[in-house]
Amino acid sequence: MSNLVLKTLSQAEIEHLHKKTLDIFENVGFKVTHDETLNRLKKAGAIVSYSDQIVKIPFSLFKELLSNAPAVAIETGLNGKQMTVGGSNRYYQSLILDPFINDFEKGKRLPTLEDVRRHTIIGESLDRINAMMRMQFPVSDIPEPDSYYKTMEVFLCHHTKHVMIYPTSEQNCRDWFDVFEVIASTAGLDVKTTPLMSVAMAVTTPLQLHGMNIEIMKMAMERCYPIISTVCPMAGITSPFSVAGTALLANVEALIPVLIAQLYKPGHPAFYGIGPSVTDFRSGHDLYYKAEKMLWKTIACQMGEFYNLPISGETGGSLTHLADMQNGAESFAYMLASVANGQNILGGVGSMGNANGMSQEQIIMQCGLLDMAEYLARGVDMSDYKLGYDSIVDVGPGGTYMTEKLTMDLLRGDEFFNTEYFDLTGGYSDPSPGIYEKAHQKALDLVANYKPTVPEKIQNAIKKFMATKYIDKKSSGY
Repeated sequence: MSNLVLKTLSQAEIEHLHKKTLDIFENVGFKVTHDETLNRLKKAGAIVSYSDQIVKIPFSLFKELLSNAPAVAIETGLNGKQMTVGGSNRYYQSLILDPFINDFEKGKRLPTLEDVRRHTIIGESLDRINAMMRMQFPVSDIPEPDSYYKTMEVFLCHHTKHVMIYPTSEQNCRDWFDVFEVIASTAGLDVKTTPLMSVAMAVTTPLQLHGMNIEIMKMAMERCYPIISTVCPMAGITSPFSVAGTALLANVEALIPVLIAQLYKPGHPAFYGIGPSVTDFRSGHDLYYKAEKMLWKTIACQMGEFYNLPISGETGGSLTHLADMQNGAESFAYMLASVANGQNILGGVGSMGNANGMSQEQIIMQCGLLDMAEYLARGVDMSDYKLGYDSIVDVGPGGTYMTEKLTMDLLRGDEFFNTEYFDLTGGYSDPSPGIYEKAHQKALDLVANYKPTVPEKIQNAIKKFMATKYIDKKSSGY
């Protein structure tokens, strides 16, 4: 089998980037605003300056800590399906909530609670999706702070897949942990040994790890929840204004949570992941989904593989919020880079609008693009059987292959690309719905045909827990 090869770095360049990474750890260091961690690092052999909270990691300590980091993370959901994250395995996570929604009829607008319900049902119903993430962002039809709890309730009551949380505070993280303790207890699961969630924390670029995020990591390590590193350097503002320079800084920052996790709990899973962006100095805006993203994605996958770590990152989206050619081109470029290079977790299916927006149609359209990326990344089977030499001999000049054995053998297989999400009529059925129209109808069908998958007793337990959180007790009804 000849797989698609899509690389940015040579082996020598990988090793050079790694060497420069070690130099930064040893000679520049990073800032840690957490006394317990500073003390642990010093005891382990790091050079710690308490006055400015800068930590420098000698190569020997770096090597020791990294050697304890597992190559695989285990995740699951209420559905009982195990995800073995690492190696050649690949899983997809869809979005539930973003600052803006691109409505099929109304265009760009603020999110509502109904969006949360619909997006969760769609993610639950699509086989391509393995996990989901609900951003900590208010909906426009429920006042804060009840909005946060209500979206959490609706999200958790409508799906059984793995949950990836991106907490904005220690309290927000604790809320997730508390409700999952209720869920696990009601489901008869051990909350400490069943990885129903994975937990994201942020490295503040450049080269800073703050106490709040370490406390979030510690919560994850109290249980068995994998740690997702969120590393988002902005080229020109918080990282060097070059593709390579930002890749180097991001590589250092991606390894910081991995090392800290091993300092506290050797063997605890932590993902390698980066999500750089570019500063547009003409406008001052941060641009997340520019073409450089494809290069950074290949570099991230190559470095994550080099360190033998499970790799996470975004799936890919678009700068625009429109369902247009730019959206498809940008989304597919980043997806193909991720899939072809072995990224294990592809998050944020449905993202658009510079990572500030989403839509139900985007989730489904991107599933079609992912079908194409998966197909292309697998390459070509050049075995003697697929090479078709015997078929060519049998048919000879001027013959037909319509009923030839190889045709009949492969006719209903996956030798050639197919997806339900694209218009593959080739213009022979005119007019035919395009990808956007097909996605819209698919979304309507999925929501209309949804049957509850979360057991009623678990839904009731979630609602009972959330009822204690609401300021406006009328929020309990939905």
